[in-house]
Amino acid sequence: MRLTARLSAWTIGFAVVAVLGGALDVPAASAAKYKPVWLCLPGLPDNPCVTSLQTGIFSPAGTLQSTVTPQANANAPVDCFYLYPTVSGETSLLSNLTIQPAETGVAFLQASYYQSVCRMYAPMYRQVTLVGAPDPLLPGPGLLKPAQRAEQYDSVLDAWKYYLAHYNHGRPFVLIGHSQGAFVLRKLIAQQIDPNATLRSRMLSAILFGGSVVVKTGSLVGGSFKNIPGCTSTTELGCVVSWSSYPGPPPPRAVFGDTIWSPTDVLRAVPPGDAILCTNPAALGGGAGTLEPVFPVSFPAGNGVWLPSVEVPGKAGATAWFESDDSYSAQCMQSNGNNFLEVTPLNGAMPFMSTGTLSPLWGLHPLDANLALGNIVSLIASETTAYLAESASK
Repeated sequence: MRLTARLSAWTIGFAVVAVLGGALDVPAASAAKYKPVWLCLPGLPDNPCVTSLQTGIFSPAGTLQSTVTPQANANAPVDCFYLYPTVSGETSLLSNLTIQPAETGVAFLQASYYQSVCRMYAPMYRQVTLVGAPDPLLPGPGLLKPAQRAEQYDSVLDAWKYYLAHYNHGRPFVLIGHSQGAFVLRKLIAQQIDPNATLRSRMLSAILFGGSVVVKTGSLVGGSFKNIPGCTSTTELGCVVSWSSYPGPPPPRAVFGDTIWSPTDVLRAVPPGDAILCTNPAALGGGAGTLEPVFPVSFPAGNGVWLPSVEVPGKAGATAWFESDDSYSAQCMQSNGNNFLEVTPLNGAMPFMSTGTLSPLWGLHPLDANLALGNIVSLIASETTAYLAESASK
């Protein structure tokens, strides 16, 4: 779906927002350990989640088809709450809450493109640094002590409670996280949202790429969450979308697909009777679908992304973002016990590559957040339309 088509979802009048509030269901006040520091917040100066959305639409052969510029919507009726992946290069095991280029850079790459469909809230958190994260291929729990693991989660929990108490005002929301951000959100959802019917009713979806959501084998629920299922349509509400992508069947000892791991935990097999959830963002109802990859022109080189020749930063005619149209399909597949999203090039498009020191065990993990960025923006727009219509009918 082209970007211009995605914007048509906003034809519903914003007057409907007035009926969204109702009684707030904010958790009981408790002593906060951390005062939130906001990486992205509506109205924040130098906000990395606010940027140009000018996008070049390219054919599989790399030919520029058109240029579109979605409009940022500062009054979007939906909030997005985003947690970034492991990026901190601090020498400590846990990062501090000081905003640094690593965090602003990844927020721009992964979160700024949602401006057209939601208001973005992204807290800093005491994330496990690149130094502190255990090697998933080595036995043992790594260097973190239990108190440090608690600090990581508590810093997010305090930000979440502050967001609910001061910013949310009963609005619908979407949770978005990649890698470590997805792992922490998975815990937050399990403890704060899954058992809370009121909050569940306001959650449009949770988008947890590279986050190993566990379900009961043959089911879309159970495991990580008792009440929140995998999404099966673009109008379903209160559901989760989660995947780990590979360019083909994962190799033995792959990090994602049939194991549970996080930067605070040792790699371990999925328990008998459970499985890793795979929801295809290009075909939530099942089967294969066409991905809408959207990458910034400044996406780090050497990460397995093919950059059209005209899309060189600073080159005349280059757009801020580029989307590959009709170039990649995706389908949830099973291989040797792995549930994974297989990404296949179409129509002669260049394949995405598994790169990095742990390649190919991590698959396309560094690309997860952008491989289906256009699909997810469309999903949020569609869910918003469904939520507003449902609210209006009440």
